[in-house]
Parts: sequence; structure tokens; C-alpha cells
Amino acid sequence: MPIPFSRKSRKNVVPASGNGDDTASTRVGLRPATDWHKRNFLTSVLIPSLFTKRAAAGEPPLFPKVKKGEICITWIGHASFLVQTQDVNVLIDPNWSMWLKVIKRLKRPGFDIFHLPSIDFVLVTHAHFDHLDRRTLRKVAADQPIVVPHGVGNLVHDLGFNIVHELDHWQRVELGPLCVSLTPCHHWGARMLHDQHRGFGGFVIEAAGRSVFHCGDTAYFKGFEEIGKRFDIEIALLPIGAYDPPSGREVHMNPEQAVQAFKELGAKTLVPMHYGSFRLGYEPLDEPPTRLLACARQHEIEKKVLVMTEGTPVVL
Repeated sequence: MPIPFSRKSRKNVVPASGNGDDTASTRVGLRPATDWHKRNFLTSVLIPSLFTKRAAAGEPPLFPKVKKGEICITWIGHASFLVQTQDVNVLIDPNWSMWLKVIKRLKRPGFDIFHLPSIDFVLVTHAHFDHLDRRTLRKVAADQPIVVPHGVGNLVHDLGFNIVHELDHWQRVELGPLCVSLTPCHHWGARMLHDQHRGFGGFVIEAAGRSVFHCGDTAYFKGFEEIGKRFDIEIALLPIGAYDPPSGREVHMNPEQAVQAFKELGAKTLVPMHYGSFRLGYEPLDEPPTRLLACARQHEIEKKVLVMTEGTPVVL
């Protein structure tokens, strides 16, 4: 769908309305826990993963014809999603890589990258290698716009996108029929040790009265309540894995915290993500959804949880 855009970065970017507290957005402390050295991630996780056979992908996806007012969501794997409306196709944190440096992908993406439909817009939540995969982005780039947090633009400028929108927290940009806003989170955005200037966050996508929230990477923080006040969130894509990292730092939510965040957001549907593909923590790959569903039952919200299968589109 042809939409005119200037090549000037940040064009049409405006601050979100409201006077909420932005102090809830914080960078996690990068100092490891005091007892992090008592376990060995190399021998416990990395080396065994090398000898683990990758789980295969499913059948090629059958993307439905999305009708007016509908949203189709396809989980590709990890934090990668395809979000479709009647008018546009949006790709979030696309990653078809089989490796994160030395970390092996243990479950293939839900479908091969060449099965993707034409992509109108791309969103990347932050610069970490499992969310910003330059090789994947180069393959999907087709002179369309891309939206990233501030300080991340120089990592994607040369990949084939016709404009790079860099957003600060609470800023929004209009992309054709969509309004995309960057929200705070509790994480960090450095790709290397020396580039602590890079931003990070989540995205609220609003279209024709519908909304999807992809919260990126985050530990639990009190900012979810503020996000819920600012936006009427319908579908919340929330991370539930990598909560037992080798460093011992609290950098990701566990499933119980994801349930708490979901309730504070006031969202209607919880879609878990950020598990099952790369083993980034000590927890087993299949543990996060089990814990999530158990906690959802305790809070009587099990019917609001949609555990997706990689590569299977769901119309909501």
C-alpha cells in the first residue's frame, strides 16, 4: 500500500497526550547477582543445547483474508509477530536467525521467511540481538518505514528501509491507518557494552478502534498501570521466559509477573511470548507456559489467555 513518507527521520512523530509519570521507565541494573557464579550456564545450558535437535516448524501458514475491524496475529517465535489488519501487514521484532552468537535456536520459526506476505511497516523494540536481527531485517526490507526507539536508527538505516522513525517514550507516529506509540519498560537497550545511549520500550498499535500492545523485553515494573491508564489495550503480547538468567539479574518477567502486568494493563487478551525458541535462562523451555496457565487459573483469567502455536494465524 503506497503511503508517502519523507526520508527525514522522526517526521510526523508527535508526543503522546497526557501528563502521566514517565519516571516508571527505568534501566535495569547491570551488576550480576552476588551468587551468579554458583551455577555454570555453559555446562548446564549452552553445551547441552548444542546437542539438542531443533524442533521443526509447522506447515506453511494459511493467512486468512482479514476483514474490516479484524486483527490477525501470527506468532513467528520468540518475540517475533506478524500483525495484520484489513489494510496493512506489520512485522514486530522479526528474527529468523538460527543462532544468537553462541546460543542455538532450539525451535525453528513458525514458517520460512519467504512465506511472509508483503510487509508495510516494521517495528523493533530495542537493539538486543534476539530482537534486532540485521540479517532478517535486510531480507524483509522493501523500502517501507521502520520504527525504533531513539538511538537505534543507525543500526537499521543501511538495511533498505525508506524512513526510520526514532521515538522517545510516549511519542507516537501515524503510519497510514495505524497509530504506533512507544511505551516505557524496565530493561536496557545497549547492543554492545559501550552504547548505553540506545533506547528501549514496547509498542502500542492502534487501528480502527482495535489495539495491540507488544511490550518488548522487560522485567516487571509499576509502569504497566500507567500504560493501562493511557491506552485502551485489547491484546497484550507479554514476555514470560528467560526469567532465570545466567547473571541472576531481574531483567525479564516470570509468568506470574506477566499475569500481574496483564491485570494492571486492563487488557482483554494475554498472548505469551519470549519463550520456547532460545534458551536464555536456566528454566526449561516448556516451563513458562505451564506456570502461566497455572497462575491464570488461580486468578480466574484462564479464558483470557491465548497460548499461540508458532506459524498459526489467529483472527481476533
